[in-house]
Amino acid sequence: MSFDHYPQIDIPFDVRYTCLFCGEPSNGDVNIPFSVDDIHNAPHDPLSVPACSECTSVVKKARCQSIYQYRNAVKAALTRKYQKALSIGSNWTEQELQESEFEGAAFEGFKRSAWMMYTIAKERVNYSGWSLCLDGIPLAADDDAGGFSFDGTEFVSVEHAIEHYIKTFHLDAVLLPELIKLLGKDKFGYAVRVSRLYLNISAAERTQIITDIVESQS
Repeated sequence: MSFDHYPQIDIPFDVRYTCLFCGEPSNGDVNIPFSVDDIHNAPHDPLSVPACSECTSVVKKARCQSIYQYRNAVKAALTRKYQKALSIGSNWTEQELQESEFEGAAFEGFKRSAWMMYTIAKERVNYSGWSLCLDGIPLAADDDAGGFSFDGTEFVSVEHAIEHYIKTFHLDAVLLPELIKLLGKDKFGYAVRVSRLYLNISAAERTQIITDIVESQS
């Protein structure tokens, strides 16, 4: 097998020329795994997938073995890169943006484009691609899939969602993870709401808040 180009993954007709990772138009194929040093650790045969230039750049920097690991790496990279666009949906509804009373050219431009920026970013991050087959044979399922969904956005993991919301709302970097650790990820939304109430706290205040919240939930 040539290392220049691996066999292409099966592509349904309706997603020809579509990036497997984000759903944008593809502009070429990228090898999986990208580094030949990782071939022997891959759980499936080497393959190539269509990708856009942005996702291809992430793949080339990642050290992964399986297509599933690469998809997670790309999702994580896109979520971080477009954190500000994704945060629009956490801070506003589309109606609130339309009815907002922003003044000035810059604010008017934001008002017109913000929701579109949010929806495009969310669609790219949430894109799940298609069923993965090579020469008609499905690839083995990913046994390590640990995705987490919250407020309409798909995250690689609950830890990655925590990172995103800490950046989005400038939350205390210790309080939110501790609350979710103690309350469980099913209480993620509650933990975010509580954390937004306490943005600048001391270690002692944080400890007391955590104690009070946990006791109130028991």
